[in-house]
Amino acid sequence: MMRTSALLLCLVALSVSPAAILGAQDAPVLRGTLRDSLGRPMPRVEVSHRQVRTLTDSVGNFRLQPVPTGRITVRFVRDGSLIGEVEANVTSDTMPSVQVEVVTERTEPRTLLGVVVDSSNVPMRDVTVELVTTLAESRTDSLGRFSFRDLPARRHLLRVRRVGYSPTFAAVDLTDNTSKRARIVLRQFAGQNLGLVVVRAVRPMGRMRGFQQRAERRSGWGRILTEKDIAARNPMQATDVFQTIAGLRVNQDRFGRGVLTGRGGCLMAVFINGFPAPQLRGAGIDDMVNVLDLAGVEVYNSQAGVPMELTNGPPNMCGTVGIWTK
Repeated sequence: MMRTSALLLCLVALSVSPAAILGAQDAPVLRGTLRDSLGRPMPRVEVSHRQVRTLTDSVGNFRLQPVPTGRITVRFVRDGSLIGEVEANVTSDTMPSVQVEVVTERTEPRTLLGVVVDSSNVPMRDVTVELVTTLAESRTDSLGRFSFRDLPARRHLLRVRRVGYSPTFAAVDLTDNTSKRARIVLRQFAGQNLGLVVVRAVRPMGRMRGFQQRAERRSGWGRILTEKDIAARNPMQATDVFQTIAGLRVNQDRFGRGVLTGRGGCLMAVFINGFPAPQLRGAGIDDMVNVLDLAGVEVYNSQAGVPMELTNGPPNMCGTVGIWTK
């Protein structure tokens, strides 16, 4: 049984909509209620069977339509992580209602505390600290401290930046601990106080070694863009880089925030520097990555050819995007 943060009590009622009564008898509706171990409703949890998806409402209710006859698996995903599955056998003689109980390990919300210092170990104030995995943001105080509370139990990715300093990513695993402390060192851009300096060199980047090898081969299932390829596109924001890549679409809301979707409109799996960074509708790629930080991009429209460093748990049927920063 997989790890999760709640005891899921799912009361599933199988019913037929009026449209089905009129002729679409092969498209029943799956209804249910999702609550945690304390009996509280679980809102905004994604409920899905294959490509059919919906969200639980404010009181934990959901309505999934259509579902096929036969044995089906219904998945529950919160904050990009699978928190449970239930199976139901939908047949012509299925009872009007079915009660399914999924018992999993209960965990408490997590707390992440941290401090940001410079290379001389001096605390830095007014540093932007972004929690990429939940799209939360904080700023350090006069002592360089930041905090995030009520986090899900999972591995989180931090992006730390301040003008004049190299943006830094850090991974913090909150799976086994209810709280953790992180210490992050920001370093100034090399040559920041010098005059005009022209340098032509190949910079070694250990974390991008796999990407560089794939970029040199230019073979396989993925589409790869190097820093030079990205610059040639003259993008104004990160999502501009993906606009003309086959099998991928940038869907934008009315505020212009874009998410990356594959065929059928499903959300693609996104990794930043090898760490999973799940997308959330309403807050997209441009909120997670600055276009000036991009060093490389790779896109896989199916499971085929996806490198191991861009996998985390069950494969994403929609496709995978790898983003690498400077």
